Amino acid sequence: MPIKLKFHIASPLTKARPTDSSRLFPVYEKTSALQGDRFYFSAVWDIKNSPSCMGIHTAVAVTGALAPYTTVYQVDSVPVRLPHYRSDFNEDYIGHEPGLYPDVLRQTDTVYIQEGITGQLYFEVNVPVDFAPGTYPLTVTLTPEEGIDPIAATLSVTVLEGVLPEIPFSYGQWFHYDCLATYYHVEVFSERHWEIVEAFAKTAVKTGFTSLLTPIFTPPLDTHIGGERPTVQLVDVTVENGNYTFGFEKLKRFCAMCKRIGIKDLEIAHFFTQWGAAHAPKIMATADGEYRRIFGWETEASGEAYVHFLRTLIPAVREQLDALGYKDHYYFHISDEPSEKHLESYQRAKESIWDLISDRPVRDALSHYEFYERGVVRDPIPLISTADRFVESKVPDLWVYYCCGPGAVGSNRFIAMTPQRTRVIGAQMYKAGVTGFLQWGYNFYYNRDSRAPINPFLNTDGDFFAPAGDMFTVYPGDDGTPLLSIRAALFEQALYDMRAMRLAEAVSGRDAVIEAIDRYGSVDFNHYPTHAGYLLALREEINRLASKTV
Repeated sequence: MPIKLKFHIASPLTKARPTDSSRLFPVYEKTSALQGDRFYFSAVWDIKNSPSCMGIHTAVAVTGALAPYTTVYQVDSVPVRLPHYRSDFNEDYIGHEPGLYPDVLRQTDTVYIQEGITGQLYFEVNVPVDFAPGTYPLTVTLTPEEGIDPIAATLSVTVLEGVLPEIPFSYGQWFHYDCLATYYHVEVFSERHWEIVEAFAKTAVKTGFTSLLTPIFTPPLDTHIGGERPTVQLVDVTVENGNYTFGFEKLKRFCAMCKRIGIKDLEIAHFFTQWGAAHAPKIMATADGEYRRIFGWETEASGEAYVHFLRTLIPAVREQLDALGYKDHYYFHISDEPSEKHLESYQRAKESIWDLISDRPVRDALSHYEFYERGVVRDPIPLISTADRFVESKVPDLWVYYCCGPGAVGSNRFIAMTPQRTRVIGAQMYKAGVTGFLQWGYNFYYNRDSRAPINPFLNTDGDFFAPAGDMFTVYPGDDGTPLLSIRAALFEQALYDMRAMRLAEAVSGRDAVIEAIDRYGSVDFNHYPTHAGYLLALREEINRLASKTV
């Protein structure tokens, strides 16, 4: 029987499970981009009547004027046990059942084609700022080893005149330094650990990060009560006769790294424990000659001893940050995700140090508008499912976040969600006028409450802690460098959509951009068109509105 190798280019809003037919994904024939743009597309294949039962080794080649600026990734699938919480059923998922789902991006120039398995490639194209406008074919060719004829597909790319601008937008995910030391079996702040941290931080910047969580002490996050995470404290503390002195060599090295890789702002770790601001973080010190923990779960957050420590530490840290090139480029946290029952403890903790930090943004993730209305939180970061009220109230310099939710409505980046559901947040944030985005899981490789490490290639939910993929958007590569996920690439595309919208606003006016966003119904954080064609058509219209030649 004749060999049937089917192969075609598909849109960037493609997640092909191994059991899907390639025919499920429409052929993607043409796209446009602006100068300085980054865009993606996919290719999918399957084969019948293969001459090999072991997989056919196949070379991948890209040709065309944009080929030198193109990176090829193979899409690998990972096991998903928890696509979403049971209460969060929604049609905008690629599946609801446990199974293998596409997510990991591995840079490659070869793939194996196996009968019965649908494969996917993902392509990243970085258009130079000075690339000449025009239409260019970009051809992808698969050349199998075993005598099968090569097969090719071509995407027509129109580069439009108009340089994509940088925009005043802040973005960060929590960077877990201890998870890297644990996963790679290296000592915290050893030379190898610093190398791995920098590699992961560089990728963070590549995916859009403007800020980096800065552990002046071990961040009090996702730790079971009474437990400890490995110490990742950048500031050395010495106590003699009740007096504190500080060493800043590790902080200096950290800031130098951040400057080198392009981190614009530092996100100072939370001063008090998560979900209530009831206790102090773990603080390690050399106390009267002995290195030990001097504050922790046994320490009352607003107690005299810890407040005295903070009131000594904060001015010293700020003086260092100013001297190290980050003056006016850092922000603070009190405690993560306080609820109504934590109002009193949060307020006490905040007031104990407010005079030392209030001249900088003090941002905390929360969902209670009343906290902002009462003045308890000045710089709120609401969950996107509650953000519309903050938007309607015109809260200035508003950031938003998501984490384990929303899952029933709204954008998020679970592995099982459709690609458009992740990417649509760019249009939502542009329309709402928000100025920043925060998410907790860049590289969290522990389970619930950090009780044990996990292998993220095998355990994508942290032992049913959160829907698969919520805890990380990069995977730990064998060589100490991160592997991207489709979800990270989709959020990149959302950020590039926002940049294109800002250029379109400058060229054609904000009303024209909003009209394009709302063409199929008014978009907010809880409402958006769920079909992939919406975002593809929207970006094409935005590019035309942004182009000086149209």
